[in-house]
Amino acid sequence: MKDAISIITDEHRSLAAVLKGLQAHVADARAGRVSADFHLAGAMLDYIHAFPERLHHPKEDEYLFRFLRLRSAEAASVLNELEAQHTRGAELLADLRRCLEQSQAAGDMSSFGRALDDYARFQWDHMRKEEEVVFPMAQRHLTQQDWTSIDDAFRANVDRAW
Repeated sequence: MKDAISIITDEHRSLAAVLKGLQAHVADARAGRVSADFHLAGAMLDYIHAFPERLHHPKEDEYLFRFLRLRSAEAASVLNELEAQHTRGAELLADLRRCLEQSQAAGDMSSFGRALDDYARFQWDHMRKEEEVVFPMAQRHLTQQDWTSIDDAFRANVDRAW
């Protein structure tokens, strides 16, 4: 397996862990097991904005997706969809932040929890498509020179992940 694929998969797992942790906190707060920690929720959204949205997705677009477009016409449709989802994900994250602010003002995490669940499903579906569709295509079509560039770009992410 190429370094970039391992790194991207690890980054997906990091995002999934943050989402699962945030969902667990919201569920605990809604059930009255803990006090709602809006600051914690905001910090977790900050992580999603700072790392997946500003570093991870642009590198996928600029390196993995760009090289795959050059090597495979069959990839165009799924790459168009995934790039559109990168844009949509940023919009959904901004909506989620507004929902958190409204929930904090109301002192209730219910609406934020529903929005978070929708956002998490969106991200998991997106990551699954990358891993199950794009990675196999990339392994079939990319050259060693392509992988060297992609691997180098994603290796730079490793020290920034957390």
